[in-house]
Amino acid sequence: MADTAAQGDQSRFTRTVLRALREAAVIVTGVLALTLAAALITYDPRDPGFSFTGEGSAEIGNLIGRRGAWLADTLLFLFGFPAALFPVMLAASCWLMFRTRDEDEEPASRANTLVRAGGFVLLLASSCALATLHWPPGVLRQSAGGVIGGLVGDWMRANFNFVGATLLLLATTMVGIALA
Repeated sequence: MADTAAQGDQSRFTRTVLRALREAAVIVTGVLALTLAAALITYDPRDPGFSFTGEGSAEIGNLIGRRGAWLADTLLFLFGFPAALFPVMLAASCWLMFRTRDEDEEPASRANTLVRAGGFVLLLASSCALATLHWPPGVLRQSAGGVIGGLVGDWMRANFNFVGATLLLLATTMVGIALA
């Protein structure tokens, strides 16, 4: 009888700890999503970052500061405008963790997590390529799809022409959304 009560207490303790860890992960992920979104939204091409040393001004235009300017510049250099998918992905994972806070639901399996991550990579690569094919770079130093979009988009255009590349990339984007 004492063993059953001890097992019940340990099980309740384990559930409480797991719940607290999940709640902490939701908070941290949510704050990271908001921070990354703020860094990307307040990107200023004059700020020092990965691809530019700055104009000598001591004032940083990015809301998150020097680290935010560097992070935004790096993500926009590599992925272009689709870098906005990163805070969206973090917010979606935050929502999924929050939604599965009940003890009755099983946690996501590793295979499920791997499929979702692969879907996100597919979505990101195809979005970068589409951005490169269809939009001007604007304030970005690379194409609208960044370095990744330049590589994938130029390869797709060279092999499938503009219309074929666009149709294949739209299909790939939809598959990436479905998997992610």
